Amino acid sequence: MAPGSSWAHLIIGNSLKKKLHKSFSIHHWCGLIAGMFILVISLSGSILVFDDDIDEAQFARHRTLAAPAKALHIDKSFERVRQENPGWEIRITALPGAPTDALHYELRQGQLRKWIFVHPETGAELATVNQADKRFSYVLLNLHYNLLAGTAGKIVVLLTGIALLLLTITGFILYRRSIFKVLTFRQKISRKSRRATYSSLHRVVGVWALVFNLFVCVTGLSLAITIVNNAFKGGSITIATPAMPASVDAAIAQVRAAYPAFEVTYLRFPKTEDGTLQLLGRHHSDPAYYGTLYSNVQVNYTTGAIEKVDFLKDRSWPDRLLTILHPLHFGDFAGLLVKLIYCIGGLLPGILSVSGFVIWYYRQQPSQQKQRPQTVSRAA
Repeated sequence: MAPGSSWAHLIIGNSLKKKLHKSFSIHHWCGLIAGMFILVISLSGSILVFDDDIDEAQFARHRTLAAPAKALHIDKSFERVRQENPGWEIRITALPGAPTDALHYELRQGQLRKWIFVHPETGAELATVNQADKRFSYVLLNLHYNLLAGTAGKIVVLLTGIALLLLTITGFILYRRSIFKVLTFRQKISRKSRRATYSSLHRVVGVWALVFNLFVCVTGLSLAITIVNNAFKGGSITIATPAMPASVDAAIAQVRAAYPAFEVTYLRFPKTEDGTLQLLGRHHSDPAYYGTLYSNVQVNYTTGAIEKVDFLKDRSWPDRLLTILHPLHFGDFAGLLVKLIYCIGGLLPGILSVSGFVIWYYRQQPSQQKQRPQTVSRAA
């Protein structure tokens, strides 16, 4: 080999070692600093995939009618709900999916939540949950979004997402040579020592989690940036939901007639006199990952006229992509199989944070054992 060639290899080798050392340092410190937060967000996110199922099970007695309803008349209950709850924003988070389902109002006031279940046909009140913000799934959601620490927690969650992204990228650099062996099931779990066991487990889980972690980071950071941005906007408006001269039932019928392929899934009532009645939903041609409430039709609550139509499928590609990052992160846009994949995938960052900490812990043991004889000899 020519002398110039050997020097070139030496320089490249040293440069690669420096990059690997820097990648390891970033991986090491990001894991130690953000590990606990990653574990909390990972565990809470895996459970939140089933948040709707949890709510349905917890409040099944309120949601289920004794006898099937023959029709849906929102007009018979809205005005009473509005008058009895001044200062609350009013939403209907899901229209009854079956004749035995109650009509479910969700009232919002900052972080506070109140649920009112009414008979969809008669409008009679069936049950009220005054502290719906204390329910398990909502507390877990706040833990996932802000660590139950308000704006400061939202910032920490955003920084944790950035740390997980750096961990994913540096993990790819550090374990790039193991990827093929792991994916072909040729990477064995070492049993030589506890440290070796956790190290090989960390490598295997890390490789399998690479794509999903990157996916969760990108979609989660999009949400976290939006949440932090909204937190810093400040300035809350005074909620004063106006009376609605126009019929809500007629507005839904009008939208269904005008856009037969549009399925209304969610209603947002105006918070002020300047607002509109918003009918959110999905177009039948939308793929599942578009979610169920990212298209909307806005109706004038006084005249009942349609004022604006905004279907997700008609937006520009950049806008559409940014929007679908949200339902893609939640993982609740499809059936049980997809939810299970998200649940298991969501646990992987938490497993990696634990195994990474254990590796770091056992790495400290040899240095401590080496220092003990020196301390003893000095004392002697």
